[in-house]
Amino acid sequence: MGLTGGGFIALLFLAVAGLFAFTLWWWPRGARSGPGAVAARLGLLAGTQAVTLLAVLAAVNAHFEFYSGWDDLFATNAAPARIKHVMAKAGGPVKQIDTATIKRLGSAAAKRDAAVSGAVEEYRFQGQETGLNAESFVLLPPQYYQPAYARTRFPVIVVLTGYPGHPTALLHTMRFPELVRQGERAGLPPAIYVLMRPTEAPPRDTECADVPGGPQVESFFAADVPLAMWAHYRVAAARTGWGIMGDSTGGFCAAKLAMKHPDRYSAAASLSGYFNTIQDITTGKLFDGNKALQDESNLLWREKHLPAPPISLLVASCRVGEKTFPENERFIAGIRPPTRADSLFLPSGGHNYRTFRRMVPATLRWFGTHLRAE
Repeated sequence: MGLTGGGFIALLFLAVAGLFAFTLWWWPRGARSGPGAVAARLGLLAGTQAVTLLAVLAAVNAHFEFYSGWDDLFATNAAPARIKHVMAKAGGPVKQIDTATIKRLGSAAAKRDAAVSGAVEEYRFQGQETGLNAESFVLLPPQYYQPAYARTRFPVIVVLTGYPGHPTALLHTMRFPELVRQGERAGLPPAIYVLMRPTEAPPRDTECADVPGGPQVESFFAADVPLAMWAHYRVAAARTGWGIMGDSTGGFCAAKLAMKHPDRYSAAASLSGYFNTIQDITTGKLFDGNKALQDESNLLWREKHLPAPPISLLVASCRVGEKTFPENERFIAGIRPPTRADSLFLPSGGHNYRTFRRMVPATLRWFGTHLRAE
């Protein structure tokens, strides 16, 4: 029974109702003195509250899709495929590829009509450089399947969720494919979107860092993701065709990866993101006490003390309802050439998918004017 399935959640709430009914029936009969009776009453109350809390948490998780299943929750999921040999060097031709673990999503009719409506594929791979396992969803434009574009390479936009989100949240909660298709019908240039989460070592929040002695998540997005995409899809080779965006933690990661790796990403968009690494119980020690590493991941510090990278940035936030808005303003104020930045500040909104969805259409149009495949 799936963690986010309606049957599992219904069963939990049915158990809650049963426990409440049993408590009302049994309480007068159990109202006796003595340690045993008191312990029984306390146990019944604690059990009822625990099951109620579990039911509520399961419903919230199903809505926001923080964890997509039991394997995701307990970090037992692993990718079944590994790319063995891909690029000789960045931008070079693909020499050889292994059998990809790619699954086309959607109905049979949708698969037949890919040249009209595009397609979504589930793509699982293991990073060649870091060994990290990844599950992603690749959103392909209709032109990808049309004969006139058979030799065309397309710009790529990596799209990151917040933490602890799963890429399925971008499909079902953000409804990202729907927003892209609406944009395409309105004239949005065709591009390939790679939907991922910012941590590839769940349940730990790595803040897209190369953790000393730990998971190398920054290197995964800087090297492994391009290698995997080059191996199996007709994607742009040059940096001018690569962008990255995300919400919340994904927004921080997008800006950070573009600033630290302008040779790979030429444009980035941060939706309600922040600009300094969070360190708490979910992250653990990310820099092993190395202040230089910590400073390099502080984007406010980087823009003040290090040479500005030749990238374009879009910073999106809300003037009212977003606690990181002042940080977004400070970051925009500190931009120096050759970095170029635009802002997308909504009058109000919360830190949630409803607000992120409002930001996406303009963000996609922004990428359409900043990316080109060469």
